[in-house]
Amino acid sequence: MTGSSLPLRALVVFEAAARRGSFRTAADELGLTPSAVSHQVRALEAGLGIALFERVGRGVELSDEGREFFAGIRDGFEQLRRTTERMARRGRGRRTEVVRVQTPPSFAGRWLLPRLPALLASNPGLDIRVNAERDRHPGDAGFDLTIVYGDTRTWARSAQPLLEETLQPLCAPVLAAGIRMPADLLDRPLIGTRGNGLSWAEWFRRHGVAGRRTGPAMELDPSDVAIDAAVKGLGIVLESDVLTEEERADGRLVAPLPDHTVSTAAYWLLPGGDAGDRAAIGLVRGWLLAAAGR
Repeated sequence: MTGSSLPLRALVVFEAAARRGSFRTAADELGLTPSAVSHQVRALEAGLGIALFERVGRGVELSDEGREFFAGIRDGFEQLRRTTERMARRGRGRRTEVVRVQTPPSFAGRWLLPRLPALLASNPGLDIRVNAERDRHPGDAGFDLTIVYGDTRTWARSAQPLLEETLQPLCAPVLAAGIRMPADLLDRPLIGTRGNGLSWAEWFRRHGVAGRRTGPAMELDPSDVAIDAAVKGLGIVLESDVLTEEERADGRLVAPLPDHTVSTAAYWLLPGGDAGDRAAIGLVRGWLLAAAGR
């Protein structure tokens, strides 16, 4: 047996059995069965060519050579334990990096939060604080990164493009039957959202529909409420491909007029008032852009 082929697993098992004076209690400590402990000890004995334990009644005790061997490795294992615990304490005590993100409410729930677990799993020292209050002014002090919604004229000079958005009519599959052209929506139940970049009136105008609306209508805010209502079959919603990604993927929402999308606004990324140059902020900014395909 050479130093380059140390049987580390067997050594760990032997050290526990020798320290505990029992294969069974060593097995409990290591999460093994007593027979697995016995197997590892026998393999180590075979490799060393010596007997490390002697059977005494229904138990075992160290042989003379076993006591000598244990005395030689005991301090090394104790040093390993102390070093491991010291490093674990250092890791637990390391300062958490807090990054505060401001975002529109529906974007937070429907795009950002489902993606955050992957970021946090790969960066355990990161603490993300998301604020999605509607009445916050974009770029308020206290936020490191801000995601805003709007058109190019408003944000192109001060913000970085994050996600382009298209809007189209979406509904539960049961409501899609019989819809062949934009004018077919004039007598259908429609759901509007005040915060969208496009109203139903503007959508009809862009598609050359001049007829009078005869169907029922409702306005629901914010967008995630309107989307949930559409999923439940309450009406047809004019909504974002970004915010309805999950519902479209699993078939809860369908596009009855897939060739009638409109691009208006987008999501933009700008630094908050106290952004500074902290590495954690750069990490989250880079992750956001990568998650958005930028």
